[in-house]
Amino acid sequence: MSFQQRKFLYISNVRVDDTVFQTQVLDWLHLFNSHSVRFQLIQVFHIKDLLKINHVRRQITYIRQNTTLPFQYFFFFPSKSMLYVINSIRLFLTLMFTNQEIVIFSRALIGKEVVLLKRILREKVIFYFDARGASAEENKYLSLKKGDFSFKRYKMEGTVHYLEYRTLISSDKIFVVSQVLKSYFKRTYNLVNKKFVEYPCLSDTSKFFYDPGIREDVRHKLNIANDIKVLIYSGGIDGWHMFDKLLNFLDYLLKHEKNAFFLCLTKDILELERLMKSHPETARKSLGISALNSEVFKYLNAADYGILFRANTLTNNVASPTKYAEYILCGLPVLISEDVGDYSNFTSKYNLGTVLKEDELITPQNFDRSFLNRNFDRSLIAEFGRKHLSKDSIIDELVSEFLMY
Repeated sequence: MSFQQRKFLYISNVRVDDTVFQTQVLDWLHLFNSHSVRFQLIQVFHIKDLLKINHVRRQITYIRQNTTLPFQYFFFFPSKSMLYVINSIRLFLTLMFTNQEIVIFSRALIGKEVVLLKRILREKVIFYFDARGASAEENKYLSLKKGDFSFKRYKMEGTVHYLEYRTLISSDKIFVVSQVLKSYFKRTYNLVNKKFVEYPCLSDTSKFFYDPGIREDVRHKLNIANDIKVLIYSGGIDGWHMFDKLLNFLDYLLKHEKNAFFLCLTKDILELERLMKSHPETARKSLGISALNSEVFKYLNAADYGILFRANTLTNNVASPTKYAEYILCGLPVLISEDVGDYSNFTSKYNLGTVLKEDELITPQNFDRSFLNRNFDRSLIAEFGRKHLSKDSIIDELVSEFLMY
């Protein structure tokens, strides 16, 4: 089987104005393209997004400006009742005139649509599911976070659980971001091991790398002395990341480590400033920066330790945060909480930082501050990242999956 004998479609329902779309969708599709797997991108919007048409247009414009891949967009109905048939017909109209085998690689839960397509097109359709997380569990967590236990919300959780099930059992291959996610799917939906392909949220060595010269230059611009230990957090400020516990941890650490400093890279600067009002001592030894995605690696180079705290929920237990790979590729040892996908055990196994137990987050006095005096070889950490946490490190294996089935 050659690539020319197959037509490749990638179906995305990821919000386009999110960094995730660039790192987990476009960057991967461009890398596949450089290895002769040329996807046609189909961006799926919910039918209700027609009410926000200007926002949709901005997303479409962004895609067209940032890729030369073939591109279409659809408005999908919810996959319930018989509405999924309309979605299936829309996909069929895109595929009906090709004589090639069709590989659909989807981030969206479209199991019901795929089953119908396979009946119509028979052996021509191969379906791979891009499972970036446990959708049903994410919905349960959001209900808990919002305190919404209404019957309507309960029905929606059940619908998502069923759609996840239908999508998984109709998949010819399931691409999972972690071994923990694979184990969850196997025990929850009684799936066989041979269905799974490991596909973690890795990062790009052309965008994230260690450079001592950049480190020196950025620290000079930020007026950070060489003897200052900089702890950096990069990302959003919300319940997924336990930012409240992070600030409590920093309250203790920065008070007792005179040469420690906190650097926060986030788009949520106003929220950061609001939170810091309750942590004046931490605020005094901190700096918040809203950096362009293309500039993030510079600040990671300037730091000494990366911070990755996640709430101990099933959603985070199966995750594969791209941020971890970015830290390691920039040579940063990581302070990570327990049970964050495969990466907490990864950190301990390969001496890439330290894993903080729950009691160390709740009671920072239990944290061994001597960790900040350990010597880490940044170049060796970055080299380890290139070998194990870069997209280039697994691209050949992934490409082979698109020929094997």
